[in-house]
Amino acid sequence: MNKPFTKKTYDTPYEVKPNSGSLRKSDKKVKAESPDYYGSFKLDLRTVEVVGSTVEFKLSGWKSVDTRGNSFLSLKVNTWKPEDAQVPQAPQQQSQYPEQDDEHPF
Repeated sequence: MNKPFTKKTYDTPYEVKPNSGSLRKSDKKVKAESPDYYGSFKLDLRTVEVVGSTVEFKLSGWKSVDTRGNSFLSLKVNTWKPEDAQVPQAPQQQSQYPEQDDEHPF
């Protein structure tokens, strides 16, 4: 028989890392339009692909419990790519100021 999975508790606070975030159930829903969940997400733009004007990325989620016993959904961008696919690189930005001409100090 398999034992059920139990989540370990940690002494360090939750830190949002690139391509991850969390959603927590809202306990202050005051009207129908209020969100059921709230949270934040940090996205590393080097890991997403833009096609036209659309950005698509896949999410994975895990049910978790915080130190106060409140449930939340931990999220992460699925960045897996087949070995033959390359991760798109962010375009290099050119400097706003051209290189200085050493012959003209000002």
